[in-house]
Amino acid sequence: MKSLMRMPNLTRYESIGINQLFNVADGHAHQPQSDAQRQIIGRLPDLFDQAETARQAELEDEFRRLFYTLAGQPTAAGLTRTLFCYSASLSTDLIATYLASRGLTTALLHPCFDNLATLLQRRNVALTPLHEEELRLDRMEETFAGLAADAVFVTLPNNPTGFELSREEWERLVAMCGQYGKLLIVDCTFRFFSRKPLWDQYELLEKSNMSYLMVEDTGKTWPTQDLKCSILAMSEDLADDVLELHNDILLNVSPFILQLLIEYLKDTARHGLQSVIWETIDRNRKTLREAIRSSGLVLNNPGSTISVEWLRITDPNVRSLDMVDRLQRLGLGILPGDHFYWHDHGQGERYIRIALARCPNMFAEACNILQSALMTNRMDSV
Repeated sequence: MKSLMRMPNLTRYESIGINQLFNVADGHAHQPQSDAQRQIIGRLPDLFDQAETARQAELEDEFRRLFYTLAGQPTAAGLTRTLFCYSASLSTDLIATYLASRGLTTALLHPCFDNLATLLQRRNVALTPLHEEELRLDRMEETFAGLAADAVFVTLPNNPTGFELSREEWERLVAMCGQYGKLLIVDCTFRFFSRKPLWDQYELLEKSNMSYLMVEDTGKTWPTQDLKCSILAMSEDLADDVLELHNDILLNVSPFILQLLIEYLKDTARHGLQSVIWETIDRNRKTLREAIRSSGLVLNNPGSTISVEWLRITDPNVRSLDMVDRLQRLGLGILPGDHFYWHDHGQGERYIRIALARCPNMFAEACNILQSALMTNRMDSV
């Protein structure tokens, strides 16, 4: 089989995927609007007028309060050490700039979405991989005892695997960072897909008196055509320095975007995450899992609840790039697993990622194409 050239990063594959007839490549929210959300869209002129006359600080306060209240984070709802960015990538780049300015080395979760690594590396932040199993309760003490990096950067829940920490593991992680003097950085951009009981993570962080940075985002959750807002929250000791970096890049997120997102947050609080977000994701996950049954693709984490599915290829003769190429020629865009393993692409050659935040009817057609391609591949191998 001809060896296919690996593209430089996952975003390149996503840019191809968004132009496919069936795009399940990027992890942004592309599910249909609910009836209530369509009513919000019908009020766009009024929302624009409201945003035009509102004070920026008032919009930011309301957005922060609604966002963190929905997330079950009452401590953060009133936290003023929060900066607003147009995307989580911009928040991450600010973190990378801060780390570079202090010469801080970083242990980054492996696998994770590759732009976290590339943003840090572009700022010349030295990285070492931190594996999910090293954060389990029975291994965390050993992990930190041997960890030379100055900062620990984790994504919870993790894209692509759906890996999460229990409350006890969170508490141990914070304790270990405090004990060993590590800066803790957490990307929580998929937090609204978690089904774990809500508890106040920011209260734990604030009471620990340790250094931390937390990244939040709306773009993975609400289908607002990539009109989104990321929050970068931080401990008191980092606030002044990170604020100056933010000031160099951005004055404010558009008040219109904040006003729009406020309405989506109110609607979700009113109707609940189950009906607004989870039902579509769960329906599509069930459709996909039925389509791949006995197909040569297996679930890496059957307990995952996030809006992407991480699948392992069992055929030793098929790489993720082969599958991506074959499906692209059928009009179906997915992501290869290679780049998620940013430290060693070879570890991801037997994985693919499929996004679930899509119209269920379109997604069912995409699964039919996938199933047909997998069956044809099996017959070709006989």
